[in-house]
Amino acid sequence: MAAPMDAKTPVSDVSKPCKYVYGEEDFTLESNPWTDQMEFQCSQFDHEVRSRWDHAVEAGYFRYKLDSLKTKVIPGRLKFVAQLNVKRATERRKPQEMQSVSQPFNPKEFNFLKIRDHEILMELCPKQLMNDETILNGEVGNGEDDSLPTDRNIIIINISPLEYCNILIVPSVEQCLPQVLTIEAIKLALDTILLSSHQGFRIGWNSLCAFASVNHLHFHAYYLDKELAIESATTKAVYGGCHEIDNYPTRGFAFQLEEGQVSQLARLVYKVTSYFHRNEIAHNMFITRGTMFGHDNQSEKRTLRVYVWPRRPSYGAKTEDAFNIAVCELAGHLPIKVESEYDTMTEEEASRILHEASLSEEEFTNIKEQLILLLNGK
Repeated sequence: MAAPMDAKTPVSDVSKPCKYVYGEEDFTLESNPWTDQMEFQCSQFDHEVRSRWDHAVEAGYFRYKLDSLKTKVIPGRLKFVAQLNVKRATERRKPQEMQSVSQPFNPKEFNFLKIRDHEILMELCPKQLMNDETILNGEVGNGEDDSLPTDRNIIIINISPLEYCNILIVPSVEQCLPQVLTIEAIKLALDTILLSSHQGFRIGWNSLCAFASVNHLHFHAYYLDKELAIESATTKAVYGGCHEIDNYPTRGFAFQLEEGQVSQLARLVYKVTSYFHRNEIAHNMFITRGTMFGHDNQSEKRTLRVYVWPRRPSYGAKTEDAFNIAVCELAGHLPIKVESEYDTMTEEEASRILHEASLSEEEFTNIKEQLILLLNGK
């Protein structure tokens, strides 16, 4: 387990990208129940990312200054976390038009090979892919070692930030992969959240036609210092490690990390998401720390949870709603565009908006039956 780091933990030169080499020994598998006076712990990875993100803010690399976002927990069972973020709604890059979940990568459109160099914070380098004789345990390199692989997994700033330290994880950036999940990408996302020891570090992913704005494979990650009800939501077993979310506005599936088997979890999630892709079903994925299935939010039996929502497709933002229905919204974090909507938002209204993205009971049941056959090897 990565040791907690204090505020004085040294980081490498924040003005240029680093190569962050890691192994399983750097993972933080444990977490704690949320409390009113939560003391967040930061790993070396957290310090490296946050320090570089702070430097990018000071250097003016973003489309807008995030400032302090008005935040509140909406009263009710689901504890939706609402934030007022007007600038993201008005000043972000115009999203690309998506017509299909399987739309191919188009090099003429914006992609992450077209970003400015200073937007890159670091390169994630799994140790098993490195030359063990040249890379030391836990080394943070300076980005100048030609012996490292050229198939880069990079972390970059989101120049239209959603929350503090909103970053994008871009697997195998030079391969120009479309916004379709792969086993390797899911594994990288799971690795990344385990490199953090901060309770509020979350990772999300949107498919095409589910509010992905760029058709180049990437994940969102950010820090939200609030508990989300989805972390301990009740579930019902479906088959072989796949569960469904119970008593929630949008129907979806849930998975958990068991006994630290990251690759096994990645393969299981991929079986489900690849089925959605093959069948042109829009979907979103969210990764968070939470309780083990069957335990409430005060339990010390904790792990990683992964949620995948098959959903009704969206071919553009619905301007009449207070928020879009992308991955963080499905997870209960609601960035709201208009102050009057923020002031008056209720759990009932938020649930109504989220339910608009949900598949019908009949559609969801049909998918569930197909997944049971798939997971059973039939």
